[in-house]
Amino acid sequence: SASATPEPETPITHTFADFGFANIINQNIQRKGFTVPTPIQDQAIPHAMAGKDLMGIANTGTGKTAVFALSIAHKIIQSNFQEKAIIIAPTRELALQIHKEIQLFTQGANLFTVLVIGGTSMGQQISALRRRFSIVIGTPGRLKDLIQQRVLQLGSFKTIVLDEVDRMLDMGFIPDVRFLIDQMSKERQTLFFSATMTPQIE
Repeated sequence: SASATPEPETPITHTFADFGFANIINQNIQRKGFTVPTPIQDQAIPHAMAGKDLMGIANTGTGKTAVFALSIAHKIIQSNFQEKAIIIAPTRELALQIHKEIQLFTQGANLFTVLVIGGTSMGQQISALRRRFSIVIGTPGRLKDLIQQRVLQLGSFKTIVLDEVDRMLDMGFIPDVRFLIDQMSKERQTLFFSATMTPQIE
């Protein structure tokens, strides 16, 4: 288990090329023009790549999405698409943003993501979940609905990301999140991200 809380003056010790991502991911990183990681990326990516559980304290805009997006995409590609991951976000907007970022990093990799959020057609989400996919990104309520309808089974998922845990707490999503975690394999990697670290979150 590792914790990464970057200090403002933290020296950056890696480039993106040092992390050992799959070639297709490195090509997409270069296409995006990324060379130097942000402090949270620099400190957290090696732990995430090593399969460790992680609690990242980082505000929006510090590049935390790339920490989990890149390491999960790498893990899935390396497993020859046997691995599956779930990413839980408190709002539709954030889920959509994560979805877009993962698509950029995995362009040309034949890696499929399913976006599962309220306020959009459940029918389309159900048919997407019946096809081949590697990552589900969603909001707690809609994810729970689809599990209760037996459309989504999390038993084989080995990675879970909880993004903006402090907001999930504020929005009352923690019981739903516990329900989702209980459905997963006990052998799993858990990546938590929060802007603050309160005793309640801990």
